Amino acid sequence: MKLRDLIPAAALALAVITTPALAAGPSIDWDPAYGWQAGGTPNNLPLGGEFKMVGIVSGFDVPFGDLSALDPSREYTFYVSGLISQGTVATGSPGLQFFVTNFTGGTFALYEDLSPEAAFVPNPPNASVPANFVDGTLLLAGSFTRFVVQSNDFTAFQVGNIEGDINWTGGSLLSRTFAGGGQPCPGLFTGGMTWRTSVGVPGYLYRHDGKIDLQCPTPASSSTWGRIKTLYR
Repeated sequence: MKLRDLIPAAALALAVITTPALAAGPSIDWDPAYGWQAGGTPNNLPLGGEFKMVGIVSGFDVPFGDLSALDPSREYTFYVSGLISQGTVATGSPGLQFFVTNFTGGTFALYEDLSPEAAFVPNPPNASVPANFVDGTLLLAGSFTRFVVQSNDFTAFQVGNIEGDINWTGGSLLSRTFAGGGQPCPGLFTGGMTWRTSVGVPGYLYRHDGKIDLQCPTPASSSTWGRIKTLYR
């Protein structure tokens, strides 16, 4: 970042120096998850419909680094449900269009199962989906405060994005989502998706390669404008 970008940002911060958080990988990582909505298409998720996702976790990091997604004796799965479409909005001309769908409500739930059996069986809901993704111990639960699906009609590999913000509410590992001092760390649910049929499963609209990062408050200490300027000399 150039100095001309940093100085205005520092001024707007009202002379506060923030302490950077320690770097780490995604708290929860997956590839794949699959999402669907009855009556929906990749570029149109009708108003009032419920969007759902199921996924299998492929990795963990702080504060869940003691969990191993590679342990064959257990599996970690999640279920997203209760997201109500506010209707898809298209912008641009055909062949150059973006499609954005915002949702209200919705929950996220992460499970640990000691009898691995989850599979992306076609055409959900069915006897296996979501049932085999919501058995076992509930490790983490939360409510979405924002959720959006973005697609288009022009990318060569039919890709887009699915993203949301989560406030954690329960589960056996809820306490791990709090920073020092008991401050809550909301989750950022994010990642790229594709509706390319060659990597999809019948009955699902999207394949999602995503993660959850914990957005912990960053400690801050007061300073003077003069001290801030010395950082860029």
